[in-house]
Amino acid sequence: MVKKILYIIVILFFGISTKAQDIHFSQFYYSPLTLNPANTGHFDGDWRLSNIFRTQWGSISKPYNTIAVGFDKQINIYSQKFGAGIYFLNDKSGSADLTANKIMISLAYHTKIEKFKVHYGLQLGYVNKKYGTDITFPSQFDWDIGKFNGELPNNETNLKQNISYFDVNAGVVASRKIGKIEPEFGYSLFHITNPKEQFSTYKNKLPLRHIFHLGAQMELNKMFFVIPRILYMNHKRAADMVLGGNFGYYLPKNNYSAKSIFFGPHVRTVLNQTDAVIVAFGLNFTNMDIGISYDVNVSSLSPATSHRGALEFSLIYRTKNTNPKKITFPCDRY
Repeated sequence: MVKKILYIIVILFFGISTKAQDIHFSQFYYSPLTLNPANTGHFDGDWRLSNIFRTQWGSISKPYNTIAVGFDKQINIYSQKFGAGIYFLNDKSGSADLTANKIMISLAYHTKIEKFKVHYGLQLGYVNKKYGTDITFPSQFDWDIGKFNGELPNNETNLKQNISYFDVNAGVVASRKIGKIEPEFGYSLFHITNPKEQFSTYKNKLPLRHIFHLGAQMELNKMFFVIPRILYMNHKRAADMVLGGNFGYYLPKNNYSAKSIFFGPHVRTVLNQTDAVIVAFGLNFTNMDIGISYDVNVSSLSPATSHRGALEFSLIYRTKNTNPKKITFPCDRY
């Protein structure tokens, strides 16, 4: 029991010391708008609805729960292609009930430069953060009873319980067809305005968060395919990398419009230390993708967590593309 308590303290300390690190998903490829603003409208269809839910650390503390819901649509103006969308994110962290709510408007422009497909994106939004009323401070430790007492004065002055700020993100995605393979590279930059995020008089500005992502679907034969992926994030002193891929099998024609099934192992490293092995499963339908993943914790916290990490569910729904790729006009011959 004592060892478990010590691990909880380590987690809380780690969360404070790496406060610059943003929310992240293991199935980042199924959360397009939180990955890169350039993904807005970047899909085959008229509009898309995406939803992803993550719960973590429930085995040793109050769970960290995150949900993101996004909607985006393709917009064609004359011969130019654009994308517009919006996403909402809610995150609640641990026993302190630190809650973050984000709502972001996302815009993108899609074009071709020689043999490359290039997508540019911009996000503008509002962020609100607050913590629960049950939080205690070091000065509230009651030595007579050997635990924290919320009725004692916290000796904190000018402490805000609720803060809000405006945020700006941007990104670019590029791809090029090479034979039967079309690798895609993306770069996104978050917190461009370095917004102030402070509950006390201590001045704290959010540093820039950089995301690099690379992936491609490769057809092994008529039955099997593989999608290798690399994700790298850097947020001041916090670094996070996910490396792996999904292996898929094309399903025979069926009455459920199911096209393929996939299984994917990934590895996450944090600050050059292996943090988790991610195992993902999913189904691809004609207009929908469903995924589930589990993070098997292999870090130094694994004795306390019994290797239990995070569970994620994702769903993406797309409508069919009704915009004709080629327009032809009938003409009588004379």
